[in-house]
Amino acid sequence: MDPSEVEFLAEKEQVTIVPNFSHNKLYLISGDIGPFDPGLPVEVPLWLAINLKQRQKCRIQPPDWMNVEILEAQKQEEKESAVFQPVMNPHFMEVSKLILTHAADDITNADEVHALIKDLWDIRAAKLRQSVDKFIKEQATFAKLDNLSLMEINTVRPFLTQALDHMHTLKTNIL
Repeated sequence: MDPSEVEFLAEKEQVTIVPNFSHNKLYLISGDIGPFDPGLPVEVPLWLAINLKQRQKCRIQPPDWMNVEILEAQKQEEKESAVFQPVMNPHFMEVSKLILTHAADDITNADEVHALIKDLWDIRAAKLRQSVDKFIKEQATFAKLDNLSLMEINTVRPFLTQALDHMHTLKTNIL
């Protein structure tokens, strides 16, 4: 699974929009959405929110976790812990990237939010690299991957599977 596929899955996440148009309920395979009334918040999938935002038909309300105080607390908690902490949203990186790309004007302190999410990603990526390094050095045969997002798992998957294949080959050649 590549990053674009993970992003596609993240686009199904529900976000709140404030439409500036009227429309009846939409009947989609994934469920009913709406009705849309100007000024009244409504939950929609992220893909629809972005589409409507691009056509200037709504404002996107950022998720509760895309707030500076919550992100700073999450970053601090992640820094202080030796293990991965539960993330605010299983697709936090993809959702925040899409919202910040297409609706930065709807987010308070968008630059600071972007920097905090990037910092959080970097901290978790460094922790993941350390875990993989430790895993390989100890020649472990399994690992417990709690509290990792799908994107994080997919960034390490190609390297880790190849490293495990090489370790297996080396072990079978020695024996």
